[in-house]
Amino acid sequence: MTERRRLSDKIIDAHAQALDEGKTHIAELLLRALEADLSSVGGANAEKRQSVEEPAAAFERHDAVKKGR
Repeated sequence: MTERRRLSDKIIDAHAQALDEGKTHIAELLLRALEADLSSVGGANAEKRQSVEEPAAAFERHDAVKKGR
């Protein structure tokens, strides 16, 4: 397994853990943090992320949990 160095990667991991533990309020806060971090793309500290697949999956999973799926 490769080391997850980006802040957004760590937020995605924490978000998944919060959902796994049923802490949906914490997951919501982490999703907001992820949005804030990803919105800095293009700035001075822009990520060099090749794919948005993983962040998109976090948002999709969050929506599914909120809808009770």
